[in-house]
This record gives sequence, C-alpha cells and structure tokens, in this order.
Amino acid sequence: MAEQEPSSRRGGGIRRSSHLTFQRRLWLVRRLVRSPATAQELIDDARRVFDQDIYPDNATVALNHDFAAIRALFGCAIKRTRNGRYTLADYGDLALFDLADAELDTLSFLVALFADAITPNAQAVQDLLDRIVALLPADRRAVFERAGPHVGFETPAATTTPDPKLLERIRRNLGRHYLRFRYRSTHSPAQVEEEHRVAPYHLLVRDGHTYLDAFCLNGPHAEIINRYVNYRVDRIVADSLIVEPARMPPAPPPRRVWQIRYWLAPPVAQQRDIALWFTGSTVVFFADGSAEITAETTDLWQARQILFRYREHCRVLDPPELVTMMRASVQKMQEHYQ
Repeated sequence: MAEQEPSSRRGGGIRRSSHLTFQRRLWLVRRLVRSPATAQELIDDARRVFDQDIYPDNATVALNHDFAAIRALFGCAIKRTRNGRYTLADYGDLALFDLADAELDTLSFLVALFADAITPNAQAVQDLLDRIVALLPADRRAVFERAGPHVGFETPAATTTPDPKLLERIRRNLGRHYLRFRYRSTHSPAQVEEEHRVAPYHLLVRDGHTYLDAFCLNGPHAEIINRYVNYRVDRIVADSLIVEPARMPPAPPPRRVWQIRYWLAPPVAQQRDIALWFTGSTVVFFADGSAEITAETTDLWQARQILFRYREHCRVLDPPELVTMMRASVQKMQEHYQ
C-alpha cells in the first residue's frame, strides 16, 4: 500500500502532511550524514526523534519512497552496502555548508598536517576532515583540491606504533581511573617486562612517539615512584593493561618545578632570534652576542634532550641535577668516540 501524504483527518483516517514528510526526508539525510545505518535502524531512530506514527506499518516501503524522493529532488546517491547498511555516497545538491577561499586553504592545510598519522587521534581527525570536504558543493571541492602547497612537516618515522585499541583504552581513562600494566623500559634488559601502577593524565606526541604522562604510584625503580613519568605507549604490553574500578581524585598531584638557567654562545644567539623552549623563559643578551636564559621545567630528562640540540654552543648553569646529567652524557659520548 502506498504511503498517504497529506496530514489532515479525512474519512476517519489520519493522513500525513507533505510538510511532515519533507521534514522526515531532510532528517534522513542528516542521519545518513552522521553514519551509515540499516533500514530498521533508520526507522527506529526516526520514531524516537518524531513519534511512532512518523512511519506507517509498512515502514520499509515508505522508507524506500523517501530514498527515491531524496535522489530525485536533490540528486543524492544513497547506496546499500554488503552488510545491509545505507550510506550517503554523494550529497548531490544538498551540500550543507560552504567555505570562503581562505577557509578552504586552511582546511587543506589541516588535511596536510594530519596526513602522517603521528598524533594519537590523527585518523579520527582525518575522517572528520574528509566528512567536511564531502559536505562542500562540487565546485567548492574543486577549489579545495587546487589549494596551494603548504608548510612541510618533518617528523621522524617510528619503527613501532602504539596499538590502537590500547591507545583508545588509555585515552578513555585519562584523569579517571588508575592503570596497571607491564612495561619494557630502556633501563632494564631487553624483553624484561616491568609492572607499573599509575595515575594517567595526558597523552602527548614528541619526536615521533606517543607518550602517556602519568604519576607513578608503584614501579620497579625507587627513583620514579611518586613522580611523573612519560611512558612510551608502544612499550606498554597491550594485553597487560588493567583499568582499576576505583576513581582517581579530581586534583592531580603537584608537579615538581625546577628553575633552569643556561648560556648560549654567539653563533646561536647573536641574531637575537633564539627559540624559547621552556615555560616562563626570560633572556638576557650580552654585548659579545651570547645570551643567558632563565626558565622553568617539570622534566629534567626532556630539558637535557632539548639543550643537547645546541651541541657545543650551550652550557647549562642550573640546577645542579641538570648539570650532572649533561656532564654524564658528554662523558659517555666522549667514550663512544674514543
């Protein structure tokens, strides 16, 4: 039986209005923009959004009529996949928004930025950007595809990457639940897996690797307990992760802050265009072209990594712990080259 379109009551029967049918069809487009769905999922969702009467008893027939009308009116391409889900393959004339040329250029820049899948959520960002591009009118998509070259991003390639499911489990529990896992540390022999219990707070990407910034509550080395530690996620044994049911307190433990002071030689500092790597950096330039920087850090290990980039053009002055770390590393390097 064909669906009745008008909505007034005639001859004792309730007939749907063309206005309500049009609203339903626009809603179907929005629902398919969100994600593919089966016919029954679309019908059930429509009844939740509107009411049970939005589709008649022969709902599947009415749904197919809606698909035909959407294709005819707006030129949309609605396809049924092998798993029985309907997807909106082309939006036709129903491009839902437009962007100015400068915004299209920015969108192209974002696509290039996340193309290397370095950040933990890079794939999700790429999917979102692809969705935005698909919602553009055809002529604006052509402008987007002609966008000019962008700044290049040089990121090191990693020999290993985090397990996606492990990464997602960690992300969902940041600041919420304590974690336990086995970890392959650089401080232990190869293939040795150490037990750690942590309060997780952030994920960060540094030099091509993804790290979990966490407060170590229990571990194999006394010097890391009750301190913040950056764990490389790809070194966490994926099937060892346990999420504890207990909730973490709302406020994280305070981080220790070190005041650091270092000197840069004239070849680096004389143009007075140096990079300020650390929080609260202040610079004093001297007449000989050198400079002295005072700043703060919560991670001496990372501070050492950064300052070694200056090679022989840098001398660390404070704190004593960082000076000792630099001296030990220089001595080891000298031994290697001897």
